Amino acid sequence: MFNPTGGSYEMGNSNVCQSCGSVTLHHEAATSSKSKGIIYVILGWLFFAISLVFMPLLFGVGAVFMGIMTFLERSQVHGAILTFFAATGLVLGSLFSFMVSGTFFI
Repeated sequence: MFNPTGGSYEMGNSNVCQSCGSVTLHHEAATSSKSKGIIYVILGWLFFAISLVFMPLLFGVGAVFMGIMTFLERSQVHGAILTFFAATGLVLGSLFSFMVSGTFFI
């Protein structure tokens, strides 16, 4: 990163100039919060659990959506895992609902 006041280049994650000691601009990745997108994770796993026993079409689709949002906003690995489990919960919940009540809506 370039320090405009000191005129020197700095290390990637450093926010202090090595030559003059002034504070440089922060890198976007360094300032991102770890809590970003946590609501998608919580709702995704909650919707997944609910979709196994109650209204799988509604909560299963919601869980898949939350998995995709987790993939885009927070963590690609966690988002992919959540999306996979949500899709599996959607299918299993729908099959279970159909076997028990004869309809996909309960």
